[in-house]
Amino acid sequence: MDWFERLIDFFLWASLLMSFVQVYLQTNKIWKRKHERVVAESQSIAGLSLLILNCLIWLISYVIKRDIESIIDTSLIILQSSVFLLIGTGLWVRGQRKLGFWNLVKQALKIERKEANYLLKRFFKPQNAEVIIDILHQIAMIDEELDEREKKLIQYFAVEWNIPYSPEQRNKGRRYEYTEKKYVALREKMLDYLQRDPPVEQIAQLKDLISEIIVADRKISPEEQLISNELLGMIDSYLQKEDRKDIYQVIIIPQNPSQENRIKEILPDSQRVSTFGGIVYAIGAFYSKEFAEMICKKFRKLNFFTIVYNLEEILKQSSSDEII
Repeated sequence: MDWFERLIDFFLWASLLMSFVQVYLQTNKIWKRKHERVVAESQSIAGLSLLILNCLIWLISYVIKRDIESIIDTSLIILQSSVFLLIGTGLWVRGQRKLGFWNLVKQALKIERKEANYLLKRFFKPQNAEVIIDILHQIAMIDEELDEREKKLIQYFAVEWNIPYSPEQRNKGRRYEYTEKKYVALREKMLDYLQRDPPVEQIAQLKDLISEIIVADRKISPEEQLISNELLGMIDSYLQKEDRKDIYQVIIIPQNPSQENRIKEILPDSQRVSTFGGIVYAIGAFYSKEFAEMICKKFRKLNFFTIVYNLEEILKQSSSDEII
């Protein structure tokens, strides 16, 4: 088996040569840019220190065992890590050397401590976090007032999830005033979010967040009450994963052919339903009576005969009539 051992030795030394070339190429790229602050700050002083310490322990073991190949390979890693550590202190960054080596180390560690949980936050950033922040902001702005406590609550989660949050930026284009458009836009945002099939745990947490936002300013405005009832109803329906009976249908009953044509024109997605009493158009299903009534009033203003239909309430009413 001498030939086999010689073959293994050959590959070991070939591997050492590749390691040398690898270390040189990597170090060369960083060394050329050692004077750039962003390059210096990209090196982890703590991580490199742990790597060097770990390699030194192994190096002692290899020296005792007289494992020449491993001694050389580990020494290359220690050498490269030491160079990167020195670069990480900012020693070659213009104007930094006058601070002294140990002050540079402390400064680098301070920066690193602030960024230590960045990767963890990225890994544990919830799915659709951007959409969640947008929903929370729109809820806070539903009464056209952003209380400081509401703002701080949203900012807390935005920082945790590394999402830039600027109320002024997100308010661009908000010209709904006190119309039903802002409610419909927020409801559609929630509907779009739910259609992405988010995890049940996340939905449950969002429900709690919405409740916190609503009471954050220590008062519940009529606008907040209206939208929270609808959004929380949507969430409950998603969590239950079953057909709910307490759904309010808004339907338009055309009074003549011209009205029917008008409905088709302004509501191309409405559902045409044939009933015993004639033709009706279903506008949508809603989870709170107040929200459904708001939508209903919108179309009544256009002179459409519009009603809110809820099967559960009709059945209850029918039962009461029979008792009487």
